[in-house]
Amino acid sequence: MSEIGGARYDNPAVISLSDPAATDSELVGGKGANLARLATSGFPIPDGFCVTTVAYQQLIDTPTREVIASLSELEPTDSEAIADVGATVRKQIQELVFPDGVRDSIRGILKKKGTSSTETYAVRSSATAEDLPDASFAGQQETFLNVQGVDAVIDRVRDCMASLFTDRAIAYRAKNGISQEDISIAVVVQQMVSPDVSGVLFTADPRTGNRHTTTIEACLGLGEALVSGEVNADSITVDARTGDIRTYEVGDQQIAVRRRPTGGTETVELPSSERSRPVLTDDQVHALVKIGREIELLFDRPQDIEWSVTDGEVIILQARPITSLFPLPSPAPDDDRLHVYISMGHGQSFAEAMPPLVVDVWKSYVQTLFTEYGFDPDTQWVVEAGGRIYLNVSPPLRSSLLRKRFPERMGEANEQMGTAIGDLLDRRGEEFYQDRTLLERVASIPTVASSAWTLLRDSIPQLITVFGGFVGAFIGSPVSPEREQAKWETWGQNIASQVRSPEDTAGQVRAVFDIPREATQFPAMGSLIAGNAAEGKLERQFPNAPNDVNAVGKGLPQEMLTKVNLGIGDLADVAREYPAVVEALNRDAPLEALESVEGGDAFRSELAEFLDSFGHRATGEMDISRPRWRDDPSVLLSIVQSTVKTSDVGEHRDRVQELEQEAAAAGKRLEQRAGNRVFGSLRRRLVTRLIRTYRDGIQTREYPKHGVAYFYAAWHEVLRDAGKRLASQGKLVDPDDVWFLRKAELFDVLDGESIDVDVTARRTKFQRHASMDAPPVLTSDGEALSGESEREDIPAGALVGTGVSDGTFEGVARVVRDPSEERIEKGEILVAPSSDPGWTPLFLNAAGIVVEVGGQMSHGSLVAREYGIPAVVSVRNATRKIQSGQQIRVDGTNGIVELLDRES
Repeated sequence: MSEIGGARYDNPAVISLSDPAATDSELVGGKGANLARLATSGFPIPDGFCVTTVAYQQLIDTPTREVIASLSELEPTDSEAIADVGATVRKQIQELVFPDGVRDSIRGILKKKGTSSTETYAVRSSATAEDLPDASFAGQQETFLNVQGVDAVIDRVRDCMASLFTDRAIAYRAKNGISQEDISIAVVVQQMVSPDVSGVLFTADPRTGNRHTTTIEACLGLGEALVSGEVNADSITVDARTGDIRTYEVGDQQIAVRRRPTGGTETVELPSSERSRPVLTDDQVHALVKIGREIELLFDRPQDIEWSVTDGEVIILQARPITSLFPLPSPAPDDDRLHVYISMGHGQSFAEAMPPLVVDVWKSYVQTLFTEYGFDPDTQWVVEAGGRIYLNVSPPLRSSLLRKRFPERMGEANEQMGTAIGDLLDRRGEEFYQDRTLLERVASIPTVASSAWTLLRDSIPQLITVFGGFVGAFIGSPVSPEREQAKWETWGQNIASQVRSPEDTAGQVRAVFDIPREATQFPAMGSLIAGNAAEGKLERQFPNAPNDVNAVGKGLPQEMLTKVNLGIGDLADVAREYPAVVEALNRDAPLEALESVEGGDAFRSELAEFLDSFGHRATGEMDISRPRWRDDPSVLLSIVQSTVKTSDVGEHRDRVQELEQEAAAAGKRLEQRAGNRVFGSLRRRLVTRLIRTYRDGIQTREYPKHGVAYFYAAWHEVLRDAGKRLASQGKLVDPDDVWFLRKAELFDVLDGESIDVDVTARRTKFQRHASMDAPPVLTSDGEALSGESEREDIPAGALVGTGVSDGTFEGVARVVRDPSEERIEKGEILVAPSSDPGWTPLFLNAAGIVVEVGGQMSHGSLVAREYGIPAVVSVRNATRKIQSGQQIRVDGTNGIVELLDRES
């Protein structure tokens, strides 16, 4: 008797795939468990058994375990060391001999199945971390086909077990934090089939994510030629709902892999008559789609299925989850129409995953925002997917008045979104047309009229104020930035005080979700709108002077992000006065340690003043689980430390003054150009007023974000404190576990009810979502639209995005995913996942900027233009494709990032 995963089995070294106990992945590995589940559910699979993880544990001796243990000391990037130790482990395992009991069990089950001397088997690895719901680990271990003879089967089983330590598998586990010692492996042994046709079937399109599209690839003979890429297989797509075959592309198949009578496989050249005809009939395609959907229902998730057709019968060789799909929007729509959602995070230059409770806060806020402005309260305006917030834009796409211009308008804010929606309308535009009768149209009038009236009624006061501010910005006195800032700060602080006003924790938590109407009624932004309008007017008037138009918008000391950077520069200047403070910063001393060094009080006083103004901000502040700067100023201290080393006293203020002078000079040049035209005197005065309006308006562009950050901080503090209280009461293990509860669960536990939540599983799911690249546009059927535009002017291997700040810079890349733990040195190129205002201080040292999300008007783009830093945004997977230390070239004019070397 042996124990595996808490269960006990008789003679578990070998187990039949038809045994219900074989569905335990700890016993038979992921592949074996899936095959056993298929077998016990009646699906046609080749007859077979599994040599279990018990046999593996009995095979591995103490010296081999010691070598395996040494793998945990290796870095995932140390390929040479991994290759050396991996080869040693594999060799040692291949020289080991199974205990007699294991060998006898294998011989016994083969004899029981009536194995003849000519019977052949497929021997496949089945690791315990393979073919799991959230990670497939496909192709990392060995497979042997057409194995003949009992002794050969036993040897190949051992070889499969040795392949648990291929270089690729070792590196993958090291990179993903999977223990090299705890991993185990089983081996599936099945009767070998002689297929006429083989292939793979995906029950969801792995390329687009569409859950209603089944894709099939098929080739003659064994599927090894397809897997290895040696054959140009037939490619088929099918609408899984209707069974319609959308496309059938016949591949030019030159070869096929077939069984050899004496064991093993051989590659044969196909006659010309077989190379270009379909290998599947329509009936076979439909049969595959049907069985694929049944398997998907069995496992309750999309599947990647290997199959064969032998004498007209479909046989399933293996099934594993498709782990690359981005999650579907939730909640799903309550109709069968196509719905489209845009990423709120991409619009805010923050497309990173957020924990469940944060997602619930944003869902409450955004749904309230839409309904307060008169939109249908019964419509689900906000959904979640992959830990991100998505907004429902289906209604405007169904409107003939709005649909045509929607991609263009969306593209003005975010190029990726505009391109993605335009592409979707080109391909599937007919799905948005509403075929309604006259009676249905008439019946909808009251609802439309009611929404329009609510929107107009609630907007009129703001429109009047905005209009007054807009006109006043052109003809009135200059806008006071101090007054504008105070207006937004007062608004944000009032809302924050309402969140904190209840006396008990439960009341404060509910106040986070009971969004006050004031939080959706934004202060007037007439001067900002006027500034943007003035910018557009200047661009149209001076199309041949873009540099001067851009220059007049620089050098704004009252602009919020500039104020942040000036404050950090002032902190660096104070630190420079005291060598002991600089030394403490250089050794990453905590803030408390500065109290005991000379000058520490002066530095802390300057920091306190900075935090009074900006302490409610944070890097990635949309994720309210993240600490605010006043909670953890470590990211600021690291930037100050770097600034001390890479700049001179007062350099930051000198730079702003230089930009002011350049702006004044550029303005004079534009005025002169205007004066040289017809009605020159009048034109000159108009341009002077446009420049003033432009500068007055755009310096307030970040004030709204600064204002809302006050109640973001209140949300953070209230929920953080709730976590601390629940942890002190023993209801949570860790205070940070609160972020992995859902809204209703938090309410329940605060009300004294018990909850059953697997926080560890939710943390794991969150980490998986965080590793995914979120699409800017997502559909209800799972299409993940990247919005990548096709361009012909791209150098080989270059990355493409949106150029947002002109210029070219070539230098060393610095990939920063967490500013609190990583820093950038002067002259390096910052490569970041996002660029919300909290990232702005890092721009002080950057000579070039590459960001995975954003658009022309995102925060990072504005700051890059302000400081004249070449920048490209919307570069998908930039932080994965670029390595720190790599030489790259950033072309902010053309939106191109070239990787000049592939070594870091």
